[in-house]
Amino acid sequence: MNNKLITRNIGRFLVLALLQILVFNNIYLGGYINPCVYVLFIAMLPTSMGYIAMMIVAFATGLCIDVSTNILGLHAFACTFVAFIRGIWLDKIIMRDNDEPIETPSIYGGSYQQFLVYLLLVFLIFHFVYYLLLIFSLRDLPKILIISLISAVISWLLAILYQTLFLRKNKRNELR
Repeated sequence: MNNKLITRNIGRFLVLALLQILVFNNIYLGGYINPCVYVLFIAMLPTSMGYIAMMIVAFATGLCIDVSTNILGLHAFACTFVAFIRGIWLDKIIMRDNDEPIETPSIYGGSYQQFLVYLLLVFLIFHFVYYLLLIFSLRDLPKILIISLISAVISWLLAILYQTLFLRKNKRNELR
């Protein structure tokens, strides 16, 4: 990875982590529903990053959020699990139809619809794992599924808004 890519990812991490800690961690709809937009950072990690490095970065990202919320382990485990399956989904959903390699998965890299499906799946699996561990009862599985779905869709919409607002400038600058 080059320095520009590393700097861009560090900046993305700081922005998304601060948004999560200062804004989104204070939003609880219905007592449980909490958007976790910082998962977008894991979804947008460079495709050239090694598998082990990606899992370590995902674990560290989740651990940072866990420390800020005093819920040790839930975010870290869910983020690591997302990083574990991210490579498979990225290959099957986004990379299969693209002739040229994508450096960083985003709305502007490759097919718009394929990225939206990939991002929704990432948010769905993150929220399902997170709420399954948080509630930790299979008896409440319907509740877990509903809360996961609603939280994932809200996070997904906020992530699309984030990408639309912040990545548009970068795409325009790259075209110049």
